[in-house]
Amino acid sequence: MSKSAMVFAGANNTLLEGNSDSNHDGFLTAYEMSTLDLSKTDMVVMSACESGLGDIGSEGVFGLQRGVKKAGANSILMTLNKVNDHATTLFMVRFYQGLIDGLSKNRALLDAQEYLKNAEGGKWNDMKYWASFVLLDGLN
Repeated sequence: MSKSAMVFAGANNTLLEGNSDSNHDGFLTAYEMSTLDLSKTDMVVMSACESGLGDIGSEGVFGLQRGVKKAGANSILMTLNKVNDHATTLFMVRFYQGLIDGLSKNRALLDAQEYLKNAEGGKWNDMKYWASFVLLDGLN
């Protein structure tokens, strides 16, 4: 789980200067994520490209989602493919609005996918835009 990571501000300094302090390097690996206590976290959203991917081993996929699951989060919304920034923005705004309006996470996901298919005159109708988002729910 050390090959998958979220990259934060400051990571460039680590890469350019060779900072070896892994606690302050600007990277949060899936392993480091697995050591967090997310047991009271209902949902983690990872809307970056291919956030649901990782290395496949005998115990399944080792990636960011594995770290989040091991940390105890109840649900993960993630992507399996490269996603367009503008399409992702439209999707996420609609998804969160659905949650605010009282939809379940599953229903909000389906609503946001359907919305994206029809948004801007059908510009995002190709499944590469709307089908990349997946929800793992009820992990605990």
